[in-house]
This record gives sequence, C-alpha cells and structure tokens, in this order.
Amino acid sequence: MLKNYFKIAWRNIFRYKANSLFNLLGLALGIVCTLFLTLYIKEELNYDKSFPKHDRIYRMVYTEWSKSAPPLAEGLKNYFPEIERTTRFAQAGTNVARTNDNNQMEIEGFYTDSSTVHMFDLNSIIGNAFQALKEPSTIVLTKSVAKKLFGKKNPLGEQLIFQDEEAFRVKAVIDDLPENTHLKFDFLVSMPTFMSLVEKTYPGWTQSKGWMFGWTYVQLNHKESIKRIKRDLTQFYVNYLKGEASDEQIAEFAQSARVQALTDIHLKSNLAQELSPNGSMTYIYIFIAIEALVLLMACVNFINLFTTQALKRLKEVGVRKIVGASRKQLILQFLLEAFLLTFISTLLAVVLYWLILPFYNQLTGKSNTLSDIMQHGNLSIILAILFTITLISGLFPSLFASSFLPVKALKSIKTPNTTAVYVRKSLVVFQFIIAGLLITSTLLIYQQMQYFRNKELGFDKDQVIVAKLYGDFKKTLESNSSLLQTEFLANPNILSVARTANIIGDPLSVEFIAPTKNPENKDFGTLKVVRVDDNFLNALNITLKEGRNFSKAFGDSSAFILNEQAVAKLELENPVNQSLTNHTIERQGNIVGVIKDFNFESLHHQIEPLVLEYAPQKTGTMLIKIRGGNVESTLAFLQKKVRQIAPNTLFSYTFLDEKVNSLYKKENTMTSIVLAFTLLGIIISCLGLLGLIGYTAEIRTKEIGIRKIIGASIQNLVTLLSVDVLLMVIIGNVIAWPLTWYFIHQWLENFAYKSPISWWTFAISLLITFIIAFTTVIWHCLKTAFANPIHALRNE
Repeated sequence: MLKNYFKIAWRNIFRYKANSLFNLLGLALGIVCTLFLTLYIKEELNYDKSFPKHDRIYRMVYTEWSKSAPPLAEGLKNYFPEIERTTRFAQAGTNVARTNDNNQMEIEGFYTDSSTVHMFDLNSIIGNAFQALKEPSTIVLTKSVAKKLFGKKNPLGEQLIFQDEEAFRVKAVIDDLPENTHLKFDFLVSMPTFMSLVEKTYPGWTQSKGWMFGWTYVQLNHKESIKRIKRDLTQFYVNYLKGEASDEQIAEFAQSARVQALTDIHLKSNLAQELSPNGSMTYIYIFIAIEALVLLMACVNFINLFTTQALKRLKEVGVRKIVGASRKQLILQFLLEAFLLTFISTLLAVVLYWLILPFYNQLTGKSNTLSDIMQHGNLSIILAILFTITLISGLFPSLFASSFLPVKALKSIKTPNTTAVYVRKSLVVFQFIIAGLLITSTLLIYQQMQYFRNKELGFDKDQVIVAKLYGDFKKTLESNSSLLQTEFLANPNILSVARTANIIGDPLSVEFIAPTKNPENKDFGTLKVVRVDDNFLNALNITLKEGRNFSKAFGDSSAFILNEQAVAKLELENPVNQSLTNHTIERQGNIVGVIKDFNFESLHHQIEPLVLEYAPQKTGTMLIKIRGGNVESTLAFLQKKVRQIAPNTLFSYTFLDEKVNSLYKKENTMTSIVLAFTLLGIIISCLGLLGLIGYTAEIRTKEIGIRKIIGASIQNLVTLLSVDVLLMVIIGNVIAWPLTWYFIHQWLENFAYKSPISWWTFAISLLITFIIAFTTVIWHCLKTAFANPIHALRNE
C-alpha cells in the first residue's frame, strides 16, 4: 500500500507540472533561507562556547566599562576561594612585525598572563605557551600567522621585531582560535613584558587601582560558585578600594561592578572599550523573525498551491471513497505527496545553498563551507525542517480534500463553497503582510544607513589616507617634524599631512582633566583625550570656533584645544588662555582654542567632551589629505617617498571613510541580509501568485468566454482577474504598516542619531507590492483574456 501511495504521489507531481514546479521552487527558496539564517544565528549564539570551561569563565566589568585595573585579578583571587584562576589582557594593538629575513606583515594581539593558556585551553603545537607567557620579551603566535611570517621554517627561537623597535623571541605556536570568539588575536606577548614597559614610563601605575588598563577574567572552580561571587562582590570592592577615595565614592563604584558571563560578551555587551567589536542580540531577534517570516511565507505558498492541486483532484477523491478508501488512507496519501515534494525541495535547497554560499560568505564575512551543513547538528536541523514543513504544509490540504462527500466531489472541479476559499484568501493576505513588512523594513533600514553615510560629521572624511608610523620612519619624523611638510607637500595632489595618536572611531584614552585653578577642588570626572600635532585640524577640516590652532610659532609645547562639550563640562566661561591640568599624567598647559563639536565616535553615541592635546611625539598615525582623481599615482608617490626616508618601512594604509563605514559593520551586514532575504520572500510570493492565478483563470474559463462574447474588453477581463489580488495587497500592507513602524522604532532606539520614519516610505512599499503582484498576475490574465471563447465554451 505504501509503495502504491508513493507511485501515485510521483505521478501526480508530473501530472500537475506547473503547480509542482512552483511548489518545489518556492519551498526550496524558503528552506535555503532557513538554512543560511539558522547557521548564522547558531554561530552567533555559540560565540565562545568552544572553550571547554566557558560556563565557568566570567569577565569583571562595570555599568559602562569593560576594562579594569591591574591589581584586580590578584585581589579577587585572594578574596574568593571559589575563583580557581584569573587572567588579564592588555591591548598590544596593531603592529608591523618583521622577521630577520625581512618578511613583514601587520598583526594584532594582546599582552596576557600565562594562566590564559589553561583558562581558555590554548593548544600549543610548537613549544610551551604557558611557560612562554611567564617570561619577559617572549611572544606566542597563532599557527596561521607563524606560517605567513616564517613559512615552513620552525619559528621556535626566531626573533620578531615590532615597529623596528621592540624585539621578541618566539617561544610557542598555538592553534588558531575558532572564528566565533570575541578573543581575536594573531599573537600574545607575556604580561611581565607589559608591566616592565609601563613601569619604565609611568612608575607605580601597575599597582594603581584606578587605571583601567585592560580586561580581567576569572575562572570559577564550580558553576554554582557564581552565586556567592555575585552576592559578595559589592563588599569585596568596598574592602579592595578602602583608602583610595571617599566612602561615598567607593560605595557608588562598588555598586556599578558586576560579573559578565563569557558567553554573554559577544551579543549582550555594549560597554566602553570592548576587547573586540561585538554583535547584537537585537539583530539575532531580527534574523530569527526574518527566518520565521520567510519560512512561513514558503509554507503558506505550499498550502495554497497544494490545496489548489487537491481541488483539481476532487473527482479522484470521490472515486476513491466510492471504491472503499477511508479518510485515514486519503490523509496519508496527501501527506506522503507533501513529504515527497518537501524532500525534493530540501535536496534542491542544499544545491542552492552550495551555489549561493560564496555570495553569502562575502555578504556576512563568514567562511562557511558545504561540509558545515553536513555536521551532525546541522543535519538534525535539516531533518527537523523537513518534517515540520511536511506536517504544517500537508496537514490542512489533506484534511480539507479528504473531508468531501463523494457525490459533492464528483459534481464539479470548481472550488466547493467551503471555508477553504476564505482560508486561501487569508493566507494570501498573510503573505502580503510579510512581504509588506519585509519591504518597508528594508526601505527604512536602508534610509537609516544612508543617513549615516550622508550626515555631516563635523569633519571631512573623504580622500584622507590613514597610514601607520613606526620604526625608522617614525624616528625620522620625530627628529625632523618639518620633513612631512617639505617632502610630502611637494606633490600637488597632497593637500595636508598631520599626525595623531587615534583616528575616528578608535577607543580613546579617558583621563582626569580639570582647570588648574579649581579652588573648590571640584571633581569634573574624566574626559576623552586625543594627542595630535599642529596640522590635525587642517587635515580633517575641523572648524575652529574660538582662539587658534596649535602652532610652533607660539612655542606650544604643552597646550590643549577643547570641543564645545568639554568647555561645558569643565564650566569654563572664557576658556581660551585658561590653564588646564591633566591629572592622569600630571601635565599642565593652556587652552589655545575651542573647536565645534564633531562626531569622533560612531553615530550610536552622542558627542561627548573631547580634549585635543598637543603631543606630536606621542602620535603613531599619519593623516594625508589628497585630491580626488589621482589616487593611484598619489599612493605610488607616498610609497616611494616612505621607502626613501626609511627603506625597510612597510607602508600600511587605509582610507578614513572606510574606517568610518566599518563602525557600522553590524548594521551594514544586517541591511544586506535583510535585503537578500526580502528579495527571496518576494520571489516566493510571486511563485505562489502564479500558481493561484493560473487556477483562478482555469475555473473561470467559461465565464471569461461568455463575457468576451457579449463584448467585454481585454482591460475589463484583466481587471476582473486582478482586482481580488490587488485588494489583498492593500489589506496586507495596511496590516503590515503599524507592525513595521513599531519594530523599526525599537531598532532606531539603538542610535543617538536617527532618520525620521517618513510616510512616503510606506507609500513606496505599497507601490512596490502593487507592481510585484500586478506584474505576476498580468501574464495569466492576458493569456486567458486573449484565448478563443469558443474553446472555453466547449470544455466541460
């Protein structure tokens, strides 16, 4: 019997070729969308879960800060016996590393304690990483970076020179970490190296409890130990900070301290000075919603088309019932057909996955392969999708078709007067609700991203090259600061050259700055600081509001320029020529100017107080403003000039506008994904409409023939066949609009600057869905309208 069911199912697939094709393609697109989004969401949700001890590792953070002080790790270990080990990370930044064979490349990494190796189970494939991170001036490389720098040569014991200044000995090579971890590095340098460097420059800072130098992690001896840590953490901080500040300040600070689970960092943390760029749980919810909506659209499509196919087979159902078939057997027959269609669609979806995978990886920045989908967990997801769709999509048509009485079923192929008609129309409206929701959301998200790209930021980001300063090149500029102007500005395509310690979007140093004359000893808190030279404002075209720019002509050796927010925070009425003291580094100087506020961070944040400090000797980045139109020749000139000044220097550069755009990487990725899957949803809707209009035209063939005989025009017939669909488009959009407004309004709350939600966006969405629906149905309408009415009247 089962064999017979499959045979009949297979015959029916080929008998109703158009319906089957639309069903297969629509469902395959829905499944491939589900596969991609499921794998993406799964990878995001599994961030940092590849570490065996991930459920016992926590990071120490505060209400707004992710960083903490150097002595905190030891203090926690001594106070809480539940803490098995602690470790710290300090930013080593991006460095140009050079081997003795003069092989150079840029690599990023951290200073860290040796306990990192055991806490995160780093696997040493050459040498001993644990021992290496105990020693000064030692470095541990990842496998991929070691291969790029040293090739097939054993790197153990080899020297690696950073910035042509610091030399490190390679003592170990570890396996590359998985992509889905917030710990992204090419190398690790021992923490004793960092502490030694700090003590040379700022004696005593390594024991400072107020210097937020890096990130502190703790590993608990048991998962349940976290309850005691959370309970006693405030009291620990009160004891730990005793004597460092007033009791009220300590109590306030202690209340802000908390522990953060390792697995919460990527998606649930958006603190200042994060170790690496994080994702967002909000976007995971958005992707889950898109996945569910597109899959629902595909299922609705399947139900409508499968029900349409079942309606064509009512006579078959009637005959089967007359010869003794039970309702249970009929339901099983239709469910098997639904399963067979879903199974073929799943196979087709896997083929589409393989074809689309390169574009998906480019879109999301992932590096998935076809083998990823064959993993045990992912195969389970595919099977779950297969059976869920079969059950959801096949059950209603099966129950519907098997419910008719034989006499009624044998009467006509026309749609019986049942609730199925209303259900099918409701499902089409539901499809247009989803389509309207996706299209309007895509338009509004795109509008917000365009707002980011076009908003005036208060500085000129276009045609600005950002290049690293290091080694002999940096030393030459420090000894001869006018060299940049005399050598580089000789090229007419170079308009300005400046130096800075940080570029737009970088995490900035936060320091205690106050007016030198502060008789009430008022605490003004911290301000963000950028150290620059006297050409910084010109290179970025930042507007000076009061006073003057930094200038060697005025003998500026220690001077400050404040933005408007900093002036307000420091409560300065006439700021120019007033004295400021940077208490963090005990440096005093005069305010020489005030600049207009500009967005030195992403548009997720409001403009904060900012201090520009004149300190060319502490800069490490060069900003080069160039003319447009001759970019390649200008870059060639710069590379040649840098090699002349310092022959071994690697000219590493990027463009400032690219850096600014990278601040919205999460949003750009989300926009691309939403757009791609909105297009998939639209295609699925079109496939469903093609099948439905085909069936509608078929059952109204005689009606159309009679109308043509009595004088109906082509326009009248097209209107007759399309008016119901267009009405459903309007209903779907009207329902989708308030839902879209609510969800987009919630998303825009993540940004300090947002574009308004305009009414015309909804009008455009309605127009797009109108065009899509009308274009989809017009072919069937014209085909039916142009048919010979005599043939229509002959058919029974």
